[in-house]
Amino acid sequence: MARVDLNLIIRNLRIISGLLLFIYSLMHLLNHSVNLISYEVADLVREKYFSPIWQSFIALVLLYSSFIIHILLGIYAIVRKKSFNMTLLEWAQLVMPFLALLLLIQHVAAGFIITKVFGGNETYELVFAAILSSPDQIVLDSIFWTLMTLFIWLHGVIGIHGLLKFKSEFYVRNFHLINFFYWIIPIFSILGFIAGLRGLSVLNYIKSLQGLDNYIFSVFEKNIPQQAFPVVFQIEPLVLKYYPIVIATLLLVILINMIRARFFGSIVIKYSNNQTVLVSKGTTVLEASRIAGIPHQSICGGKGRCTTCRIRILSSATSVPDPNEFETRAILKNGWDKDIRLACQLRPINAITILPILNPSSKFQSSGKHEILMGKESEIAILFVDLRNFTDLSERKLPFDVVYILNKYYEICGEAIERHSGRLDKFIGDGIMAIFDKQKFIEENSRNAINAAKEISSEMHDFNRQMKADFSEELKLGMGVHAGNTIVGLMGYGSTISETAVGDNVNIASRLETLTKDFECELVLSKYVVDKSGLNSDNLPSESVKLRGKADDFEIVPVKSVTDLVFLET
Repeated sequence: MARVDLNLIIRNLRIISGLLLFIYSLMHLLNHSVNLISYEVADLVREKYFSPIWQSFIALVLLYSSFIIHILLGIYAIVRKKSFNMTLLEWAQLVMPFLALLLLIQHVAAGFIITKVFGGNETYELVFAAILSSPDQIVLDSIFWTLMTLFIWLHGVIGIHGLLKFKSEFYVRNFHLINFFYWIIPIFSILGFIAGLRGLSVLNYIKSLQGLDNYIFSVFEKNIPQQAFPVVFQIEPLVLKYYPIVIATLLLVILINMIRARFFGSIVIKYSNNQTVLVSKGTTVLEASRIAGIPHQSICGGKGRCTTCRIRILSSATSVPDPNEFETRAILKNGWDKDIRLACQLRPINAITILPILNPSSKFQSSGKHEILMGKESEIAILFVDLRNFTDLSERKLPFDVVYILNKYYEICGEAIERHSGRLDKFIGDGIMAIFDKQKFIEENSRNAINAAKEISSEMHDFNRQMKADFSEELKLGMGVHAGNTIVGLMGYGSTISETAVGDNVNIASRLETLTKDFECELVLSKYVVDKSGLNSDNLPSESVKLRGKADDFEIVPVKSVTDLVFLET
């Protein structure tokens, strides 16, 4: 019989309940934004489109169940924590819902009692009337409502982002557009809330001029049955009385748990550098590292969604617990040995010696970008530049002159590359590799690479006039540009880690630069780059060549005069 993985069940319940609540919140905030027209229209939209979806028996059961399950599982996850050494984003996701719940519980409870218990109506008019009924509290209540909206929405956004950035290439590729959506929804919702509140306030003022001083209370009488008032009025004092007690109890349990894990542990976790941590049963290896302040990679925050916290088990007093579902997936996908485990999931039951596999002192952690850390496939343009016969020139000149010439050459290339949205990837002797990946589309990146090559050619011609006058020498260079799908990520070791690109298309760009010698030209472009960039190729005949490592002929475009290149009108 298959072993039931409780961790997997809990995680799936949190994800499903969270997604359902997020969809509800999204629709709810969109409905809020309709108040920018009027609260009457917002109520009409709510009644016609929102309520039919969410007020059915099944939807209500799912919604309230999700609300309760998500809160309880959140509390369970917090109580289970042994360390709170977390990132700012993790702290925000943890704290914001507990701040929002102080008002949200009142809102949900009042709505349920009014509509489901006593058969009343919950409308925007009623919500705004409740705020306006206490004139001295209007500003404070409005701020609380705004903060509640932001806290709930941002909690959901952080959760959705943490889930999708490791699972969806579409999400990563279109994040700039999705991020705009993340911000525009709460902004319009809050503006709608303010507009609706102002609308009812103006109406209340007009009614008072007409002699109807109790208009706000007439809204209450219209929507809330008389017998519901005593019950509804008890919600706020009860929440304000008992919610702080619940939070204080939760904090006490957390404190006891942390003290127990830090000072009363019986399990020794030893690291390869002989550092040891004593922890209590149920503590993960990642939590042990955080308790002791030992740097340990964990891009996903210890949720088992990445593999950056992986460790190698060097020795163990007894057998270690079997991998859970998250670890099993990672092990099978990556073909790991049985002694490689995820630190965020492994909870040792006896003494263990481990080695974190990823370098904790590198730039990986500070980058905070899983796709860069793990490597992502991107369509980019690559430019290679190399000086011709510079070795001979350097032998004829004094060392200080050589350094001066090289630095001027680097300056010309670097400024041209950066001016056209490229970045210097590396210097290889007197050669330069540059990457153009800042734009969303390969067409723009290809154009930028060619424009950078044009500027380098122009500036080097000007510099050569100075070279002739000062050193009686002239610099010649060759350049190659190609584009295509390339692996981009942080690579290296220790302090020499940097973001770079590797792959077949990088090699092709390098070989195109080398071909400038054979074709006696300054630049060789791949036909692919010419087509993608929209370069006018009427006077640029293409050639088919054999490239090392390529079975088929490769089409290139040699360019004699780089500065004369022009693009077709778009």
